[in-house]
Amino acid sequence: MSDFLEIFHGDRILEIKMQSNEKNTFSYETFQAFESLLLKHGENQNLRVMLFTSAQSQFFSNGIEPTLMYGKSESEVRAAVTLLIRCANVYFNFPVPTIAVLNGHCMAAGAVFALYSDYRFMADKGARIGFSEAIVGLNFPSAPTMILRDLVGTTNTRDLLFFGKQLKGAEAKEIGLIDEVYPAETLFGEGMKLAEKLSKLTYNSARGMKTAQRSYYRTAMHTVTEEDIELFVRTILSRDGQEGFLSLIEKRRPNFVT
Repeated sequence: MSDFLEIFHGDRILEIKMQSNEKNTFSYETFQAFESLLLKHGENQNLRVMLFTSAQSQFFSNGIEPTLMYGKSESEVRAAVTLLIRCANVYFNFPVPTIAVLNGHCMAAGAVFALYSDYRFMADKGARIGFSEAIVGLNFPSAPTMILRDLVGTTNTRDLLFFGKQLKGAEAKEIGLIDEVYPAETLFGEGMKLAEKLSKLTYNSARGMKTAQRSYYRTAMHTVTEEDIELFVRTILSRDGQEGFLSLIEKRRPNFVT
């Protein structure tokens, strides 16, 4: 079974539905598949908008698959981190508007993909969003930090990152992290309503407006990419980083040494 479904609603609206596993975590192969889909569909001249959805009801995405980073060599971790950051950048710069439809929990790398979307709709119950890296002893890259700070402000970014705060839909909307909150049964329909409005944009408007909103960040994000990779690799390979991923695998609280 493919990790993603490609569903066209007419010829201008694409839905990419993630179905990698029960928690929709990203393995190396999942990142590869997602990047390939984004690059392929980015060339579609008819496309005006893309919906990013989940086939699972409890999780939109629970982030990185822990086994991708635990017990691996430096070269394996570096390859995985490089792919993760590259895939996220491809998604951030996807040439037409993107709508993340968060029907379940959205954590860590999953929350970064939501953050990198143009719009975020979230279920009013049974879903939380958060950047939980600190809880498992990791750091957080500078590039998404820039976007998060501009979206929710310095104080909210500080608390979301230092404490790994996990917000319900109403809480996330209150600080501007989420655009709208809807009951689960109407969530996708509301996302489609927005997609249909955006699908009426001309080719130049859809792509030109997206480029204009991303160009401000492009140079800054490129500047920090190598440092983001280096620091994330170093943290993952540290004793506490490995303990954090092992705790996820063993479904327990981490026991850090520093």
